Formats: sequence, structure tokens, C-alpha cells
Amino acid sequence: MTVEPHRHEIRHATPSDLEAILAIAAASPEAPRWQPSGYHPYLSPESPNATLHRTAHIASCEAKPLAFAAATLLLDGEQNICQLDSIAVHPAARRQGLGTALLRAILAWALQNGARHLALEVRAGNAPAIALYRRLGLVEEGRRPRYYTHPEEDALLLGIPLP
Repeated sequence: MTVEPHRHEIRHATPSDLEAILAIAAASPEAPRWQPSGYHPYLSPESPNATLHRTAHIASCEAKPLAFAAATLLLDGEQNICQLDSIAVHPAARRQGLGTALLRAILAWALQNGARHLALEVRAGNAPAIALYRRLGLVEEGRRPRYYTHPEEDALLLGIPLP
């Protein structure tokens, strides 16, 4: 599957996208394995309180969802950290800019909502993802030894201050 440049659409995900998100996550071995109910807070437009916000974005081509990203923003009045909780691109649609477009959409959402920092965790061996994050300016901020299982692997903590 080839996605032509600029033919993809990035939009906020809705509850009707849950089945597609689950299919993309299932096809992506690197993606976290969440229960379907774990996605519900990201797909609802209302925030449960003024300090915690969640969002999910979908990348699609010709109305077919091919990738998604989910993030949480904690507005604590000091650090205001946005955590990229999950990002996955269907294997057949990788290396076509969808991950970059999704991460930029999450960064824009975070900035619009008052974030001062974006952070994420990534498997230390996931070179393509690390290269994407570094291209967008994220730097290593720490490491969690043996954080992941199956296989056991360290997590790199990456982040970027937001203007």
C-alpha cells in the first residue's frame, strides 16, 4: 500500500474509530496492547477535569484509517507535560510520512492546550521510531532498564520542550 504525499488526512479520532484503531494496533507488534476500554478516554471530547486532557488522532487515506496516536496532557500549572501514550502506523503504510504527520498533530494539540513539554517512551531497539522522534527534535532524557517485556528491553525516555 502506498499513500501519495499530501493525500492523507489527519483528524481527531472519535468513538466510531475504535475498531480501526484496534486493528492498526494488532497489526503493529510495537504498539501497546490496550483493552478496547483503554481507548475510550482518548476518543471522548469531554475532559473529566480541567487538569487532565486526552486526545487521539487518526491518519487516513481515502477514508481508510492507517495510523493513530494517543496522548495525555497534565496541566499542573508548572510542567504541563504532554505524554505521547501510543502511536502506530499499519505496517503496509509505513515510511510514508504518517507517523511524522501524526506526531506534528499531537505537538500542535499540546501547544494549543498549554503544554510546555512533550515526553514519550520508546523501546531502545526501535530504531525507525527513534529516528522519527529525533528528526522532530526530541532528545534522550533518560532510560528505564528492562522496562519492556517480550522481549525484555530498556525504554528510552525522549522529550522536547515546547515554546
